[in-house]
Amino acid sequence: MFGKKKKESGHRTLQPITDKKMPFGYVEAYKSLRTNLDFMAGSMDVHTLVITSTVPEESKSNVAVNLALTLAESGKKVVLVDCDLRKPVLHRYLKAGHNIKGVSNVLSNQCTLDEALHELKEMNLTFLPAGTPPPNPSEMLSRPQMQAMVDTLRQKFDFVIIDAPPVSVVTDAAVIGRYVDGAMFVVRSDYAPADAVRGAVKKLQDAGVRVLGSVLTRYDMKKALKGSSYAYSYAYNYNYAYGKQDATAGK
Repeated sequence: MFGKKKKESGHRTLQPITDKKMPFGYVEAYKSLRTNLDFMAGSMDVHTLVITSTVPEESKSNVAVNLALTLAESGKKVVLVDCDLRKPVLHRYLKAGHNIKGVSNVLSNQCTLDEALHELKEMNLTFLPAGTPPPNPSEMLSRPQMQAMVDTLRQKFDFVIIDAPPVSVVTDAAVIGRYVDGAMFVVRSDYAPADAVRGAVKKLQDAGVRVLGSVLTRYDMKKALKGSSYAYSYAYNYNYAYGKQDATAGK
Protein backbone atom coordinates (compact mmCIF):
# COMPACT_ATOMS: atom_id res chain seq x y z
CA MET A 1 0.00 0.00 0.00
CA PHE A 2 1.37 3.38 0.99
CA GLY A 3 4.59 4.43 2.65
CA LYS A 4 6.31 2.14 5.10
CA LYS A 5 3.19 0.40 6.25
CA LYS A 6 3.66 -2.38 8.75
CA LYS A 7 1.32 -5.31 9.00
CA GLU A 8 -1.52 -4.39 11.31
CA SER A 9 -4.30 -6.35 12.95
CA GLY A 10 -7.69 -6.38 11.28
CA HIS A 11 -9.35 -4.87 14.35
CA ARG A 12 -8.46 -1.29 15.07
CA THR A 13 -8.66 -0.19 18.68
CA LEU A 14 -9.47 3.15 20.22
CA GLN A 15 -6.78 4.98 22.19
CA PRO A 16 -9.00 7.30 24.26
CA ILE A 17 -7.66 10.33 26.07
CA THR A 18 -9.70 9.18 29.07
CA ASP A 19 -7.40 6.18 29.48
CA LYS A 20 -4.99 6.98 32.29
CA LYS A 21 -2.29 5.00 30.47
CA MET A 22 -2.16 7.60 27.71
CA PRO A 23 0.98 9.78 27.83
CA PHE A 24 0.68 13.36 29.00
CA GLY A 25 1.72 14.69 25.58
CA TYR A 26 -0.97 12.63 23.86
CA VAL A 27 -3.73 14.13 25.99
CA GLU A 28 -2.30 17.66 25.82
CA ALA A 29 -2.27 17.54 22.02
CA TYR A 30 -6.04 17.15 22.00
CA LYS A 31 -6.44 19.93 24.52
CA SER A 32 -4.43 22.16 22.21
CA LEU A 33 -6.62 21.10 19.30
CA ARG A 34 -9.70 21.88 21.41
CA THR A 35 -8.35 25.35 22.18
CA ASN A 36 -7.90 26.04 18.47
CA LEU A 37 -11.43 24.83 17.73
CA ASP A 38 -12.85 27.01 20.48
CA PHE A 39 -11.08 29.96 18.87
CA MET A 40 -12.46 29.11 15.44
CA ALA A 41 -15.94 28.63 16.89
CA GLY A 42 -15.85 32.22 18.05
CA SER A 43 -13.97 33.87 15.20
CA MET A 44 -15.09 31.74 12.23
CA ASP A 45 -18.40 30.31 13.49
CA VAL A 46 -17.13 26.73 13.20
CA HIS A 47 -19.43 24.34 15.05
CA THR A 48 -19.95 21.46 12.60
CA LEU A 49 -16.89 19.56 11.48
CA VAL A 50 -16.20 16.56 9.25
CA ILE A 51 -13.11 14.43 9.96
CA THR A 52 -11.55 12.59 7.01
CA SER A 53 -8.24 11.38 5.57
CA THR A 54 -6.62 10.40 2.29
CA VAL A 55 -6.72 6.62 2.75
CA PRO A 56 -7.87 4.10 5.40
CA GLU A 57 -5.74 3.35 8.49
CA GLU A 58 -4.74 6.96 9.19
CA SER A 59 -6.52 7.04 12.58
CA LYS A 60 -9.25 9.49 11.54
CA SER A 61 -11.90 7.73 13.63
CA ASN A 62 -9.60 7.78 16.64
CA VAL A 63 -9.16 11.52 16.13
CA ALA A 64 -12.91 12.05 15.79
CA VAL A 65 -13.67 10.23 19.04
CA ASN A 66 -10.94 11.91 21.05
CA LEU A 67 -11.75 15.34 19.72
CA ALA A 68 -15.37 14.81 20.77
CA LEU A 69 -14.26 13.57 24.19
CA THR A 70 -11.95 16.49 24.88
CA LEU A 71 -14.63 18.98 23.85
CA ALA A 72 -17.13 17.22 26.12
CA GLU A 73 -14.63 17.28 28.98
CA SER A 74 -14.57 21.07 28.80
CA GLY A 75 -18.33 21.20 29.33
CA LYS A 76 -19.38 21.52 25.70
CA LYS A 77 -22.49 19.79 24.45
CA VAL A 78 -21.14 17.47 21.74
CA VAL A 79 -22.59 14.96 19.32
CA LEU A 80 -20.36 12.46 17.52
CA VAL A 81 -21.80 11.26 14.20
CA ASP A 82 -20.68 8.16 12.32
CA CYS A 83 -21.16 8.94 8.62
CA ASP A 84 -19.00 6.09 7.39
CA LEU A 85 -22.08 4.20 6.22
CA ARG A 86 -20.01 1.53 4.48
CA LYS A 87 -17.57 0.52 7.23
CA PRO A 88 -18.69 2.11 10.51
CA VAL A 89 -16.45 1.52 13.54
CA LEU A 90 -17.53 4.11 16.09
CA HIS A 91 -20.26 1.91 17.59
CA ARG A 92 -17.57 -0.66 18.36
CA TYR A 93 -15.15 1.91 19.73
CA LEU A 94 -17.87 3.30 22.00
CA LYS A 95 -19.43 -0.09 22.85
CA ALA A 96 -22.78 1.21 21.67
CA GLY A 97 -24.08 -2.13 20.40
CA HIS A 98 -24.77 -3.46 16.89
CA ASN A 99 -27.68 -3.10 14.48
CA ILE A 100 -28.82 0.12 16.09
CA LYS A 101 -30.69 2.87 14.32
CA GLY A 102 -28.64 5.79 13.08
CA VAL A 103 -27.92 8.17 10.21
CA SER A 104 -29.19 5.94 7.41
CA ASN A 105 -32.44 5.25 9.24
CA VAL A 106 -33.03 8.96 9.87
CA LEU A 107 -32.32 9.87 6.24
CA SER A 108 -34.66 7.15 4.98
CA ASN A 109 -37.42 8.25 7.40
CA GLN A 110 -37.36 4.95 9.29
CA CYS A 111 -37.00 6.80 12.59
CA THR A 112 -36.71 10.32 13.95
CA LEU A 113 -33.41 11.97 14.77
CA ASP A 114 -34.20 11.92 18.49
CA GLU A 115 -34.86 8.18 18.32
CA ALA A 116 -31.44 7.57 16.76
CA LEU A 117 -29.42 9.67 19.23
CA HIS A 118 -27.71 7.72 22.01
CA GLU A 119 -26.67 9.35 25.27
CA LEU A 120 -23.30 8.08 26.49
CA LYS A 121 -23.60 9.48 30.01
CA GLU A 122 -20.28 8.16 31.27
CA MET A 123 -18.57 10.13 28.50
CA ASN A 124 -20.88 13.15 28.67
CA LEU A 125 -21.34 12.63 24.96
CA THR A 126 -24.18 12.05 22.48
CA PHE A 127 -23.62 9.52 19.70
CA LEU A 128 -25.41 9.14 16.37
CA PRO A 129 -24.44 5.76 14.82
CA ALA A 130 -24.23 5.04 11.10
CA GLY A 131 -27.35 2.88 11.20
CA THR A 132 -28.38 0.14 8.81
CA PRO A 133 -25.93 -0.12 5.87
CA PRO A 134 -27.68 1.31 2.78
CA PRO A 135 -27.09 0.10 -0.79
CA ASN A 136 -26.21 3.61 -1.99
CA PRO A 137 -24.46 5.65 0.75
CA SER A 138 -23.29 8.54 -1.46
CA GLU A 139 -26.75 9.04 -2.91
CA MET A 140 -28.32 8.87 0.53
CA LEU A 141 -25.89 11.45 1.95
CA SER A 142 -26.69 13.76 -0.97
CA ARG A 143 -30.36 14.00 -0.03
CA PRO A 144 -31.80 17.27 1.34
CA GLN A 145 -32.57 15.36 4.55
CA MET A 146 -28.83 15.25 5.26
CA GLN A 147 -28.55 19.03 5.28
CA ALA A 148 -31.65 19.24 7.44
CA MET A 149 -30.21 16.72 9.90
CA VAL A 150 -26.91 18.59 10.20
CA ASP A 151 -28.74 21.89 10.69
CA THR A 152 -30.90 20.38 13.44
CA LEU A 153 -27.83 18.94 15.21
CA ARG A 154 -26.13 22.32 14.98
CA GLN A 155 -29.05 23.89 16.83
CA LYS A 156 -29.03 21.20 19.53
CA PHE A 157 -25.28 20.99 20.22
CA ASP A 158 -22.24 23.23 20.66
CA PHE A 159 -20.18 20.99 18.37
CA VAL A 160 -21.08 18.37 15.78
CA ILE A 161 -18.16 16.04 14.97
CA ILE A 162 -18.71 13.83 11.91
CA ASP A 163 -16.51 10.86 11.03
CA ALA A 164 -16.47 10.32 7.24
CA PRO A 165 -14.77 7.79 4.90
CA PRO A 166 -11.37 8.55 3.34
CA VAL A 167 -11.42 10.93 0.38
CA SER A 168 -9.52 8.71 -2.05
CA VAL A 169 -11.92 5.78 -1.54
CA VAL A 170 -15.38 7.33 -2.02
CA THR A 171 -16.96 10.77 -2.48
CA ASP A 172 -18.86 10.75 0.83
CA ALA A 173 -16.54 13.16 2.67
CA ALA A 174 -16.83 15.73 -0.12
CA VAL A 175 -20.61 15.38 -0.08
CA ILE A 176 -20.83 15.78 3.70
CA GLY A 177 -18.30 18.61 3.67
CA ARG A 178 -20.73 20.85 1.81
CA TYR A 179 -23.17 20.68 4.73
CA VAL A 180 -20.75 21.58 7.52
CA ASP A 181 -18.63 24.53 8.60
CA GLY A 182 -15.38 22.87 7.66
CA ALA A 183 -13.23 19.76 7.36
CA MET A 184 -10.31 18.52 9.43
CA PHE A 185 -7.87 16.40 7.48
CA VAL A 186 -6.04 13.55 9.23
CA VAL A 187 -2.61 12.62 7.87
CA ARG A 188 -0.69 9.62 9.13
CA SER A 189 3.05 10.22 9.28
CA ASP A 190 5.11 8.44 6.63
CA TYR A 191 2.10 6.68 5.12
CA ALA A 192 0.20 8.10 2.15
CA PRO A 193 2.41 9.80 -0.47
CA ALA A 194 2.50 13.60 -0.27
CA ASP A 195 1.04 13.90 -3.77
CA ALA A 196 -1.91 11.73 -2.74
CA VAL A 197 -2.53 13.88 0.34
CA ARG A 198 -2.39 17.10 -1.67
CA GLY A 199 -4.70 15.58 -4.27
CA ALA A 200 -7.22 14.54 -1.62
CA VAL A 201 -7.24 18.01 -0.06
CA LYS A 202 -7.68 19.58 -3.49
CA LYS A 203 -10.58 17.23 -4.20
CA LEU A 204 -12.34 18.52 -1.08
CA GLN A 205 -11.62 22.14 -1.93
CA ASP A 206 -12.81 21.68 -5.51
CA ALA A 207 -16.08 20.35 -4.09
CA GLY A 208 -16.50 23.56 -2.14
CA VAL A 209 -15.42 22.16 1.23
CA ARG A 210 -13.59 24.52 3.58
CA VAL A 211 -10.53 22.60 4.78
CA LEU A 212 -9.72 24.12 8.16
CA GLY A 213 -6.53 22.26 8.92
CA SER A 214 -4.83 18.95 9.47
CA VAL A 215 -3.91 16.54 12.24
CA LEU A 216 -0.69 14.53 11.97
CA THR A 217 -0.89 11.06 13.51
CA ARG A 218 1.59 8.28 14.24
CA TYR A 219 4.54 10.63 14.41
CA ASP A 220 7.33 8.69 16.16
CA MET A 221 8.20 10.29 19.48
CA LYS A 222 9.66 7.24 21.20
CA LYS A 223 12.72 9.14 22.30
CA ALA A 224 10.71 12.05 23.63
CA LEU A 225 8.35 9.67 25.44
CA LYS A 226 11.22 7.55 26.82
CA GLY A 227 10.27 4.41 24.94
CA SER A 228 6.55 4.51 25.63
CA SER A 229 4.60 2.12 23.43
CA TYR A 230 2.16 4.96 22.82
CA ALA A 231 4.54 6.91 20.65
CA TYR A 232 1.89 9.07 19.04
CA SER A 233 2.11 12.65 17.97
CA TYR A 234 -0.60 14.93 16.70
CA ALA A 235 0.25 18.17 14.96
CA TYR A 236 -2.47 20.62 14.11
CA ASN A 237 -2.42 23.49 11.69
CA TYR A 238 -5.22 25.72 10.62
CA ASN A 239 -5.68 28.24 7.84
CA TYR A 240 -7.40 31.58 7.85
CA ALA A 241 -8.91 31.91 4.39
CA TYR A 242 -5.83 31.29 2.27
CA GLY A 243 -3.27 32.11 4.92
CA LYS A 244 -0.73 29.70 6.34
CA GLN A 245 -0.72 30.11 10.10
CA ASP A 246 0.28 26.97 11.98
CA ALA A 247 -0.24 25.81 15.53
CA THR A 248 1.38 22.60 16.72
CA ALA A 249 0.02 20.26 19.34
CA GLY A 250 2.84 17.96 20.34
CA LYS A 251 1.54 14.62 21.35
